Amino acid sequence: MSKLLHRLLPVGDLVKTVKRFPLSVVCAFFMFVLSVMIVHDFIDEDDDILGRVFAILSSLYFWFGISKLVAESNNWSFIKHFIISSIIGITIALLIGFSNVWYMHLMFIMPALLLGIMFAPYIKSGDDTSFWFFNRTMWFGVVVSYAALVMFAGGLSLAMFAIHTLFDVDIDEKIYFDIWLFAAFVLGPLYALSWVPKRFEYSQDDCQDLTGLRFIANWISAPMVFVYLLILYAYFIKIIFSGEVPNGYLAYMISGFAGAGIVTYLLAWPMKNTGAMQLRLFYKVFFPALIIPVGFHFYAIWERVSAYGITEQRYLLMISALWLAILALGNIRSKIPIKAIPMTLAMLLVFASFGPWGGVSLSGVSQFSRLENLLEKHNILQEGKIVKTKEDIPFDDRLSISSILDYLCRSNRDRMLEPLFNTDNKDSWSCSGGYNLTKYLGFDYVRYSHRSQRNDRFYINRARNNFVDISGYDMMLRNVNIYTYSNGKGWENNWKSQGNDEIKIKYNNGELAIYISMYDTIYIDINEFVSKKVDLKSNIQNIVLTGENKDLLYKIDFYSMSGSIKYGKPDVDNMGFNFMYRLRN
Repeated sequence: MSKLLHRLLPVGDLVKTVKRFPLSVVCAFFMFVLSVMIVHDFIDEDDDILGRVFAILSSLYFWFGISKLVAESNNWSFIKHFIISSIIGITIALLIGFSNVWYMHLMFIMPALLLGIMFAPYIKSGDDTSFWFFNRTMWFGVVVSYAALVMFAGGLSLAMFAIHTLFDVDIDEKIYFDIWLFAAFVLGPLYALSWVPKRFEYSQDDCQDLTGLRFIANWISAPMVFVYLLILYAYFIKIIFSGEVPNGYLAYMISGFAGAGIVTYLLAWPMKNTGAMQLRLFYKVFFPALIIPVGFHFYAIWERVSAYGITEQRYLLMISALWLAILALGNIRSKIPIKAIPMTLAMLLVFASFGPWGGVSLSGVSQFSRLENLLEKHNILQEGKIVKTKEDIPFDDRLSISSILDYLCRSNRDRMLEPLFNTDNKDSWSCSGGYNLTKYLGFDYVRYSHRSQRNDRFYINRARNNFVDISGYDMMLRNVNIYTYSNGKGWENNWKSQGNDEIKIKYNNGELAIYISMYDTIYIDINEFVSKKVDLKSNIQNIVLTGENKDLLYKIDFYSMSGSIKYGKPDVDNMGFNFMYRLRN
């Protein structure tokens, strides 16, 4: 029992870990202290500053671990280790600390650091067996450490809750946060570091205990990779014969398939010659079979980039395509060392994490260039300044401009947009998003979610108001939302008004019918109303319908409406509105 307890919580090993990875432990400890200070209101919470601090500390936690492993495996002196570790650590801190879009840099930095831990001791030397066993031990330790984290924090929290319940002891709820923060930022990271092997060379005999892993690799991972491979190839054949352009998800699907295959390749490596038939076949055909998917991968990315420009996500997809191409071509004649698999991806991510060639810089430049071209195309940008347009801009271009403005504002690229607008007071100007900025351009904002709208679709939407003017009416039914586009059928629902009137609303084939108790039914031809009263080219407008019958006066205030254009006439299939009415007498 004592051996099991020592294995689960090796206090002596944890002390040795602090001595081995002191800088990583310091970073984890400071993240814990800052978190506790935030929870207990000792410091004012500033999302941007604290986000940067946590990003820097978490990045340095991994970097200092990597540098220590590199130093140990190469027998660096303390001074050499200190200088190299400090220079790169300061570079990472400056990049995150002074970039307006620091969180986007993390998309490249954090995966590179996680991959770096895998091959840090094997940069100059090391065989496949040693690399595999080192990572197997380390990542198994990570899983165990965070399982211990959950057991520790969960068990202690339950114990405190029991004391509170059974003995009526008042326990500040912030104490529970402290427990989980300690487990997440101190115990978990420290325990994970304690599992990092001190040896870097292993033999084949060390890789024999594969019972559970053998079943997963032989009968789950390898068969599933073949299933996904068949699905992808079937889709490629469909593309070739139909001549259709691959959809926007193809690159993600290929990346996901290849990623699952590479994880299987690394995980089951010791069984490449001794596994079941399907696993041995997997090791023979996986990388050659990647060549065609990689070709489609490049094609799918090119289609998206040529149409919509570069973004950080598409840049990552380009990196994945290049990485997979390197692996597929590199394994044609002879198998490359398995340490090269994470190493090549880490190098590409490091290259992409900074500089004008990096994913963040190139994405901003690409989208801003697209914006300038679209504005100049419609004479909105003249002599470097925005001029409100008077022409009718096609929907696709309005959608693109709205999306780019949203992207640039969301990613804190105010400085790129500011010179385009007439900003007499630069201190008060802010990039408030496409919804507001399109007003300066002379057209209504188009949401990206409305991208399906083309010449045969229209979409109208305006912000809902918490205060609705019901003057002149006695009763109101708020937020009636009718959807028939997805089901192709009619719609109906029932309510009870504040005056206890039974209300039923039906919508079918363009006719809106409103039944209110025993009063005369209200019938409205929505398509006829829209064709006469609604501007289908404007995405944001006030649409109010008023009417009366022998019993009622009514008003319908629409806040959303969408439909198709059939034979030049609107066919409304979705709408949202507030309904108001009163008795005539």
